[in-house]
Amino acid sequence: MLTILTAPIRALIGFITLVTMIISAILLYLVINNESKRKALIEVCQRRLCSILLRCFNVEIHYVGAPNPDAKMLMANHISWLDALLFMPAPKLRFIAKSEVKNWPIIGLLAQLLGTVFIRRENKFQVYRSLPNAQRHIREGDNLVIFPEGTTTTGEGVLPFRPMMFEVAIREKCLVQPVAVRYWNHHKTISAATPFIGDDGIFMSIMKLLFERKTYAHVHFLPALDPTELDRKQMANVSQQSIAQALKQPYAPQNNAREGVTCGHQQIQS
Repeated sequence: MLTILTAPIRALIGFITLVTMIISAILLYLVINNESKRKALIEVCQRRLCSILLRCFNVEIHYVGAPNPDAKMLMANHISWLDALLFMPAPKLRFIAKSEVKNWPIIGLLAQLLGTVFIRRENKFQVYRSLPNAQRHIREGDNLVIFPEGTTTTGEGVLPFRPMMFEVAIREKCLVQPVAVRYWNHHKTISAATPFIGDDGIFMSIMKLLFERKTYAHVHFLPALDPTELDRKQMANVSQQSIAQALKQPYAPQNNAREGVTCGHQQIQS
Protein backbone atom coordinates (compact mmCIF):
# COMPACT_ATOMS: atom_id res chain seq x y z
CA MET A 1 0.00 0.00 0.00
CA LEU A 2 2.81 2.43 0.91
CA THR A 3 4.48 1.75 -2.47
CA ILE A 4 1.26 2.67 -4.30
CA LEU A 5 0.75 5.84 -2.25
CA THR A 6 4.31 7.10 -2.74
CA ALA A 7 4.57 6.24 -6.47
CA PRO A 8 3.25 9.65 -7.71
CA ILE A 9 5.60 11.49 -5.35
CA ARG A 10 8.60 9.46 -6.48
CA ALA A 11 7.62 10.01 -10.12
CA LEU A 12 7.47 13.77 -9.52
CA ILE A 13 10.87 13.74 -7.80
CA GLY A 14 12.34 11.83 -10.75
CA PHE A 15 10.87 14.28 -13.25
CA ILE A 16 12.14 17.31 -11.32
CA THR A 17 15.59 15.68 -11.08
CA LEU A 18 15.67 15.08 -14.84
CA VAL A 19 14.68 18.68 -15.62
CA THR A 20 17.23 19.99 -13.12
CA MET A 21 19.95 17.89 -14.77
CA ILE A 22 19.08 19.32 -18.19
CA ILE A 23 19.21 22.90 -16.91
CA SER A 24 22.47 22.22 -15.05
CA ALA A 25 24.11 20.73 -18.16
CA ILE A 26 23.10 23.78 -20.23
CA LEU A 27 24.42 26.20 -17.61
CA LEU A 28 27.71 24.32 -17.31
CA TYR A 29 28.26 24.56 -21.06
CA LEU A 30 27.47 28.28 -21.05
CA VAL A 31 29.39 29.29 -17.93
CA ILE A 32 32.49 27.05 -17.82
CA ASN A 33 35.01 27.41 -20.64
CA ASN A 34 37.53 24.84 -19.39
CA GLU A 35 36.62 21.57 -21.16
CA SER A 36 38.14 19.18 -18.60
CA LYS A 37 36.55 21.02 -15.66
CA ARG A 38 33.21 21.07 -17.49
CA LYS A 39 33.37 17.30 -18.11
CA ALA A 40 34.25 16.61 -14.47
CA LEU A 41 31.28 18.63 -13.20
CA ILE A 42 28.90 17.03 -15.70
CA GLU A 43 30.06 13.59 -14.50
CA VAL A 44 29.20 14.61 -10.94
CA CYS A 45 25.74 15.68 -12.11
CA GLN A 46 25.32 12.40 -14.02
CA ARG A 47 26.15 10.32 -10.95
CA ARG A 48 23.80 12.39 -8.79
CA LEU A 49 21.03 12.00 -11.37
CA CYS A 50 21.44 8.22 -11.46
CA SER A 51 21.52 7.95 -7.68
CA ILE A 52 18.27 9.89 -7.27
CA LEU A 53 16.49 8.03 -10.09
CA LEU A 54 17.45 4.66 -8.62
CA ARG A 55 16.05 5.73 -5.25
CA CYS A 56 12.84 6.90 -6.94
CA PHE A 57 12.40 3.43 -8.43
CA ASN A 58 13.32 1.64 -5.18
CA VAL A 59 16.31 -0.04 -6.81
CA GLU A 60 19.03 -1.40 -4.54
CA ILE A 61 22.28 -2.36 -6.29
CA HIS A 62 24.69 -5.08 -5.22
CA TYR A 63 28.04 -5.30 -7.00
CA VAL A 64 29.58 -8.77 -7.05
CA GLY A 65 33.25 -9.12 -7.89
CA ALA A 66 35.39 -6.18 -8.96
CA PRO A 67 35.93 -4.21 -12.16
CA ASN A 68 39.37 -4.77 -13.66
CA PRO A 69 41.09 -1.35 -13.72
CA ASP A 70 42.80 -2.27 -17.01
CA ALA A 71 39.53 -3.21 -18.74
CA LYS A 72 38.42 -0.29 -20.87
CA MET A 73 35.41 -2.14 -22.29
CA LEU A 74 32.58 -3.71 -20.30
CA MET A 75 30.35 -6.16 -22.20
CA ALA A 76 27.01 -6.71 -20.46
CA ASN A 77 23.72 -8.46 -21.11
CA HIS A 78 20.84 -6.05 -21.70
CA ILE A 79 17.51 -6.14 -19.86
CA SER A 80 16.23 -2.60 -19.51
CA TRP A 81 16.94 1.10 -20.00
CA LEU A 82 17.60 0.91 -16.25
CA ASP A 83 20.87 -0.94 -16.96
CA ALA A 84 22.69 2.29 -17.75
CA LEU A 85 22.01 3.71 -14.29
CA LEU A 86 23.76 0.75 -12.66
CA PHE A 87 27.13 1.59 -14.24
CA MET A 88 27.15 5.35 -13.92
CA PRO A 89 29.03 5.52 -10.59
CA ALA A 90 32.13 4.40 -12.55
CA PRO A 91 34.32 7.29 -13.77
CA LYS A 92 34.58 8.45 -17.40
CA LEU A 93 31.95 6.05 -18.65
CA ARG A 94 30.36 6.07 -22.09
CA PHE A 95 27.64 3.77 -23.40
CA ILE A 96 27.41 2.48 -26.95
CA ALA A 97 23.82 2.41 -28.24
CA LYS A 98 22.05 2.15 -31.59
CA SER A 99 21.24 5.52 -33.15
CA GLU A 100 17.44 4.97 -32.95
CA VAL A 101 17.61 5.25 -29.15
CA LYS A 102 18.45 8.93 -29.51
CA ASN A 103 14.92 9.64 -30.76
CA TRP A 104 13.05 7.59 -28.14
CA PRO A 105 10.93 9.64 -25.70
CA ILE A 106 12.56 10.15 -22.27
CA ILE A 107 15.07 7.32 -22.81
CA GLY A 108 16.75 9.17 -25.67
CA LEU A 109 17.11 12.29 -23.55
CA LEU A 110 18.39 10.29 -20.60
CA ALA A 111 20.89 8.48 -22.85
CA GLN A 112 22.25 11.79 -24.12
CA LEU A 113 22.57 13.16 -20.59
CA LEU A 114 24.58 10.05 -19.65
CA GLY A 115 27.05 10.69 -22.48
CA THR A 116 25.98 7.82 -24.75
CA VAL A 117 27.83 7.27 -28.03
CA PHE A 118 25.28 6.52 -30.75
CA ILE A 119 26.16 4.27 -33.68
CA ARG A 120 24.23 3.02 -36.71
CA ARG A 121 23.52 -0.71 -36.61
CA GLU A 122 21.56 -1.23 -39.82
CA ASN A 123 24.24 -3.62 -41.03
CA LYS A 124 27.77 -4.82 -40.26
CA PHE A 125 29.29 -2.20 -42.56
CA GLN A 126 27.70 0.64 -40.57
CA VAL A 127 28.93 -0.84 -37.29
CA TYR A 128 32.42 -1.28 -38.77
CA ARG A 129 32.48 2.40 -39.77
CA SER A 130 31.67 3.36 -36.15
CA LEU A 131 34.71 1.59 -34.68
CA PRO A 132 37.11 4.59 -35.00
CA ASN A 133 34.68 6.71 -32.96
CA ALA A 134 34.68 4.12 -30.17
CA GLN A 135 38.49 3.90 -30.37
CA ARG A 136 38.75 7.68 -30.02
CA HIS A 137 36.83 7.60 -26.74
CA ILE A 138 39.16 4.93 -25.34
CA ARG A 139 42.22 6.96 -26.35
CA GLU A 140 40.71 9.98 -24.58
CA GLY A 141 40.51 7.94 -21.38
CA ASP A 142 36.85 6.93 -21.45
CA ASN A 143 35.56 3.47 -20.49
CA LEU A 144 32.93 1.92 -22.77
CA VAL A 145 29.87 -0.11 -21.79
CA ILE A 146 28.47 -2.17 -24.66
CA PHE A 147 25.41 -4.41 -24.87
CA PRO A 148 26.48 -6.84 -27.63
CA GLU A 149 23.13 -8.66 -27.77
CA GLY A 150 21.81 -5.65 -29.65
CA THR A 151 18.44 -5.84 -27.89
CA THR A 152 16.87 -6.49 -24.48
CA THR A 153 15.82 -9.78 -22.88
CA THR A 154 14.05 -10.93 -19.71
CA GLY A 155 17.45 -11.57 -18.09
CA GLU A 156 16.84 -15.29 -17.71
CA GLY A 157 19.23 -16.06 -20.55
CA VAL A 158 21.55 -14.44 -23.08
CA LEU A 159 21.15 -13.92 -26.82
CA PRO A 160 24.15 -14.43 -29.16
CA PHE A 161 26.72 -11.66 -28.81
CA ARG A 162 27.56 -9.68 -31.94
CA PRO A 163 31.36 -9.74 -32.27
CA MET A 164 32.04 -6.56 -34.29
CA MET A 165 32.50 -4.15 -31.35
CA PHE A 166 35.07 -6.51 -29.81
CA GLU A 167 37.33 -5.41 -32.67
CA VAL A 168 37.85 -2.13 -30.78
CA ALA A 169 39.60 -4.02 -27.96
CA ILE A 170 41.89 -5.77 -30.45
CA ARG A 171 42.84 -2.49 -32.14
CA GLU A 172 43.41 -0.65 -28.87
CA LYS A 173 44.90 -3.67 -27.05
CA CYS A 174 42.67 -3.16 -24.01
CA LEU A 175 41.09 -5.81 -21.80
CA VAL A 176 37.40 -6.67 -22.11
CA GLN A 177 35.39 -7.52 -19.00
CA PRO A 178 32.06 -9.37 -19.23
CA VAL A 179 29.40 -8.20 -16.77
CA ALA A 180 26.23 -10.09 -15.86
CA VAL A 181 23.20 -7.96 -14.96
CA ARG A 182 20.12 -9.36 -13.26
CA TYR A 183 17.09 -7.96 -11.43
CA TRP A 184 15.12 -9.54 -8.60
CA ASN A 185 11.84 -8.46 -6.97
CA HIS A 186 11.07 -8.31 -3.24
CA HIS A 187 10.17 -12.01 -3.30
CA LYS A 188 13.77 -12.72 -4.43
CA THR A 189 12.55 -14.08 -7.77
CA ILE A 190 13.40 -12.76 -11.24
CA SER A 191 11.75 -9.37 -11.70
CA ALA A 192 8.98 -9.29 -14.29
CA ALA A 193 8.57 -5.51 -14.02
CA THR A 194 12.11 -4.57 -15.07
CA PRO A 195 12.58 -6.01 -18.61
CA PHE A 196 11.93 -3.48 -21.36
CA ILE A 197 10.82 -5.85 -24.11
CA GLY A 198 8.07 -6.59 -26.62
CA ASP A 199 5.39 -3.93 -26.98
CA ASP A 200 6.24 -2.20 -23.71
CA GLY A 201 6.34 1.57 -23.98
CA ILE A 202 8.57 3.72 -21.81
CA PHE A 203 5.64 5.10 -19.79
CA MET A 204 4.30 1.62 -19.04
CA SER A 205 7.82 0.51 -18.08
CA ILE A 206 8.19 3.45 -15.70
CA MET A 207 4.81 2.73 -14.10
CA LYS A 208 5.70 -0.93 -13.56
CA LEU A 209 8.91 0.02 -11.77
CA LEU A 210 7.27 2.72 -9.66
CA PHE A 211 4.67 0.27 -8.34
CA GLU A 212 7.24 -2.48 -7.65
CA ARG A 213 7.81 -2.71 -3.89
CA LYS A 214 11.55 -3.31 -4.22
CA THR A 215 13.98 -4.17 -7.02
CA TYR A 216 17.39 -5.70 -6.35
CA ALA A 217 19.92 -5.22 -9.13
CA HIS A 218 22.93 -7.54 -9.16
CA VAL A 219 25.92 -6.49 -11.24
CA HIS A 220 28.41 -9.36 -11.47
CA PHE A 221 31.91 -8.51 -12.76
CA LEU A 222 33.49 -11.56 -14.42
CA PRO A 223 37.14 -12.32 -15.34
CA ALA A 224 38.54 -9.99 -17.99
CA LEU A 225 39.57 -11.21 -21.45
CA ASP A 226 42.87 -10.43 -23.17
CA PRO A 227 42.48 -9.41 -26.86
CA THR A 228 46.03 -10.59 -27.60
CA GLU A 229 44.95 -14.17 -26.83
CA LEU A 230 41.51 -14.25 -28.49
CA ASP A 231 40.00 -12.93 -31.70
CA ARG A 232 36.78 -10.93 -31.67
CA LYS A 233 34.50 -13.93 -32.29
CA GLN A 234 36.18 -15.91 -29.52
CA MET A 235 35.85 -12.99 -27.10
CA ALA A 236 32.16 -12.64 -27.99
CA ASN A 237 31.55 -16.35 -27.38
CA VAL A 238 33.48 -16.48 -24.10
CA SER A 239 31.73 -13.33 -22.84
CA GLN A 240 28.33 -14.72 -23.75
CA GLN A 241 29.00 -18.07 -22.10
CA SER A 242 30.42 -16.62 -18.88
CA ILE A 243 27.45 -14.25 -18.49
CA ALA A 244 24.98 -17.04 -19.25
CA GLN A 245 26.60 -19.15 -16.55
CA ALA A 246 26.41 -16.29 -14.02
CA LEU A 247 22.71 -15.79 -14.76
CA LYS A 248 22.01 -19.38 -13.70
CA GLN A 249 23.11 -18.69 -10.14
CA PRO A 250 20.36 -18.31 -7.51
CA TYR A 251 19.68 -15.11 -5.63
CA ALA A 252 22.67 -14.15 -3.46
CA PRO A 253 21.81 -12.86 0.04
CA GLN A 254 22.79 -9.26 0.70
CA ASN A 255 25.71 -10.15 2.95
CA ASN A 256 27.24 -12.18 0.09
CA ALA A 257 27.24 -9.21 -2.27
CA ARG A 258 29.52 -6.19 -2.14
CA GLU A 259 27.79 -2.83 -2.09
CA GLY A 260 30.97 -0.95 -2.97
CA VAL A 261 33.80 -2.01 -5.25
CA THR A 262 36.81 -0.22 -6.67
CA CYS A 263 36.63 0.92 -10.27
CA GLY A 264 39.88 2.43 -11.49
CA HIS A 265 40.89 4.90 -8.80
CA GLN A 266 37.34 5.59 -7.63
CA GLN A 267 34.71 3.74 -5.66
CA ILE A 268 31.41 2.40 -6.95
CA GLN A 269 28.76 2.78 -4.30
CA SER A 270 25.23 1.39 -4.29
